[in-house]
Amino acid sequence: MAQKVDLYMPVRGELLPLNEVNNYLAEDSVDGLGVGILPQEDLFYAPVSGEVVLVGENHNVVGIAVTPELTILLHCGIHCEGLEGRGFSSYVRVGDQVTLGDKLLYMDRDYVSNHGDPTTPLIISNRTGVRHVNIDYSVTDIFQKFMEIHLK
Repeated sequence: MAQKVDLYMPVRGELLPLNEVNNYLAEDSVDGLGVGILPQEDLFYAPVSGEVVLVGENHNVVGIAVTPELTILLHCGIHCEGLEGRGFSSYVRVGDQVTLGDKLLYMDRDYVSNHGDPTTPLIISNRTGVRHVNIDYSVTDIFQKFMEIHLK
């Protein structure tokens, strides 16, 4: 029987199809399975339980390995490389085990809005074991299920 992984909103906000996220895919050569989030708050929480396998040097990116075949990437703010981490803080390190709802990142939305774009892509970056994904774009509240990932 195939396994299912549920993702929960990491922040209160509006969900967008990933292809509407300001050319994020084209510019970053990302595969393209995920969503964009227009955040309404500054704190981001783990959308799923797993092991932290990546924390970006600018403290705005966290990767969580859920299984060996499934990694979730949360990239707070786009076009923010020039900020060199200003406006961001991370609460986790590589190797940490996180549980759904643990605090991951802080983004000063006002600062980021003035110097970049607070839109936050959430990407399935390693999806070799993914059969299909269901996304509920109507979800806006934190800790509400918005995505089902069905594994092979």
